[in-house]
Amino acid sequence: MKTPTRIALGGALALLLLGVSACDQEPAAPTSAAAGAYTLSEADQQTIAQNFPDAQVSPTGLRYIVRTPGTGEATPRHGARVTTHYDLRLLNGTVIESSVKQGSPISFRVGMHQVIKGWDEALLTMKKGERRTLIVPHWLGYGSVGSPPKIPPYATLVFEVELIDFR
Repeated sequence: MKTPTRIALGGALALLLLGVSACDQEPAAPTSAAAGAYTLSEADQQTIAQNFPDAQVSPTGLRYIVRTPGTGEATPRHGARVTTHYDLRLLNGTVIESSVKQGSPISFRVGMHQVIKGWDEALLTMKKGERRTLIVPHWLGYGSVGSPPKIPPYATLVFEVELIDFR
């Protein structure tokens, strides 16, 4: 009689620990852009289809077009310091900012949550010298909050990114 009770208590404890440990983890990126909060508006879908018909789509919903292939086979590892130039605009074409116009590239540690998820994902697969257009959905960008006053909630972002160097 005590054995079934112990098994039930052990199972309940295991489920509780699993649930508590999951609280510390970041939610996994969606494997499909078709679920709930991970969908683009109909207008965004049409704009992307019209303006970026040749974009490749990653499993998370990040779209990209390789404009200039990089050199070599190496790509940055998690934690590598990358140096990039970028132009950022909204999907409607509104220019937000540009490191190119500012005359100064930015550097940060990739894969360390120092930039939006879409950037981390893209840069970890780019080669030195590579240039890409990134179409970043809100769930890989600034989400439901945006980044006021320039980036509204649920904004799809378009970046022109060049990976200058990494180490």
